[in-house]
Amino acid sequence: MNSPRSAGPPAGTVTDPGPYRGTGVPHRPPAVLPAAPPWRTYRGGPDLAPPPDDEAEADRRLGAATPTPVATGPVAGETAAVNAALLLRRPLLITGPSGVGRSAVAFRVARELGLGRVLHWTVTGASVLRGALYTGGPAGVRLGPVGTALLPYGRPRVLLVEGLDRGDFDLPVELRAALRRGGFDIPELADDASATVTADDPGVVAPAPHGVVACHEPPITVITAGRSQIFPPEFLADCLHWEHPVPTVADLTALVRTRAGITDSADPRLLALVAELAEAWSADPQALGRLTSGQVLDAVALAAAAPWPREEAPDAVAARLLGLLRAHAPGAP
Repeated sequence: MNSPRSAGPPAGTVTDPGPYRGTGVPHRPPAVLPAAPPWRTYRGGPDLAPPPDDEAEADRRLGAATPTPVATGPVAGETAAVNAALLLRRPLLITGPSGVGRSAVAFRVARELGLGRVLHWTVTGASVLRGALYTGGPAGVRLGPVGTALLPYGRPRVLLVEGLDRGDFDLPVELRAALRRGGFDIPELADDASATVTADDPGVVAPAPHGVVACHEPPITVITAGRSQIFPPEFLADCLHWEHPVPTVADLTALVRTRAGITDSADPRLLALVAELAEAWSADPQALGRLTSGQVLDAVALAAAAPWPREEAPDAVAARLLGLLRAHAPGAP
């Protein structure tokens, strides 16, 4: 029997915009999600056990979860976009330049709402949907990240599709079809009423009688791309679209301090260096050779591991370290 779904608020009730706050701090107790619209519920079942967490990956992507994060708050528009996608169970297409935190949104959603490890599909020019759904045959089938996201769970999984604009032109339409259907068939298992499949989670095996995989509701799907114009209209019609803004100096400072674990009690010169790096990146990202947040973090790590001479000012250190990293940045002169 399927687990009970979250009920919506009574008519006329004034509520918060949604459960997602954009802080990455887990709700205690776990957040109650809005019920999926009836036109986005499916016949899958019964519920599988809740998925495992991957705290190490979340910490690597977001920094350690603390009750009082350094961050100043979510990027403008993020909470509204995510909560709309949660309410409607529609994919959220996030476009914008690389290195600004598009993929981190999926990890914040999973950590904050307690939805387990993120199922992650990185798209390349050679990617095909079948490989993201399943691989193998009658001797054993392993589901990929998209296939696992379409298994029946009491609460939706978070699926990150990274770089969909790198794939074949038909790939978005094929992904749309699988999400709209709420599942897929594995023809190799069609004659096996007791067929099982291995999920894209450590040690998890799930039933797939006659090779049918079907969810209760679609996953919370976060899709990243550089731009939206290349996608077919029917795919865009199914997505909510949010253009990730270029981070402000305050956003970048908070991001670097959170990821690097730098608190207010750190060496004042290191705090000043973080601010200088954020200022330099925000002021002229193209002239800096398309530096990413990861490269700025590397600059902070270099400065923290090898203290600079007292007579060298933080802005000079920032320029020196950014110059070192620019030599290895894609497209750098």
